[in-house]
Amino acid sequence: MWKKIRPFAVIAAALLCLACAVLLFVFSGKSDAAYKKILGIVCGALLVILAILFTAYWYLGRDTEPNFFLFDRRKKRNIPVEKLTSMNVNERMTFFMGQICESPEELWLGDALENEKNFGYRSVYKPLVAYKMLYDLGEKEPDSNYWDYLKKASPEAVDVLCITLERAGEAQLVKAFRMIREKYPDDDGKMKEFLRKNVPYIRGKMLSYVKKHIELFY
Repeated sequence: MWKKIRPFAVIAAALLCLACAVLLFVFSGKSDAAYKKILGIVCGALLVILAILFTAYWYLGRDTEPNFFLFDRRKKRNIPVEKLTSMNVNERMTFFMGQICESPEELWLGDALENEKNFGYRSVYKPLVAYKMLYDLGEKEPDSNYWDYLKKASPEAVDVLCITLERAGEAQLVKAFRMIREKYPDDDGKMKEFLRKNVPYIRGKMLSYVKKHIELFY
């Protein structure tokens, strides 16, 4: 938990130091006593230095503190977020899925997606898992047995997946997904065509989600 909130705590401390320094400079400047002015300026300067140190700690620590998606194990440091690719995200999510469940059955036919303890601080991984579940389906050939997971999934399990994505701001994809399930309950071909066509879209959404919440993956 501390690893997740540490970047925010450090930045908050730096901003607090700067705010206090500004107040000291203002009040010391209004003081008539020379020693108060000097003391205020000295304390303010020390707070500015402390804020700089906090900021440097945050900035330098980001490179060495392993980020789940950015850490390069060969170079022992994080890559810039700008260099993160969809392939990186997909590979890391494949690894993550293997940590929270032993097989796809636990996600589609069990209750793994309902266990909030699986998804880290503020359940940040949960939307990614939902995207990944649909992505893995869309990558499969139409005659793959992998599609049976969706076919056999309970309405409750599918509803959890949809709600998860909706809460993450994914409206259009979920709306179309629900519509196809309701309108063509016995026509697997419609769903297969829909998800297979949307693989690039889902891949892009996973990447943008990770970049948007990158600070939560430390």
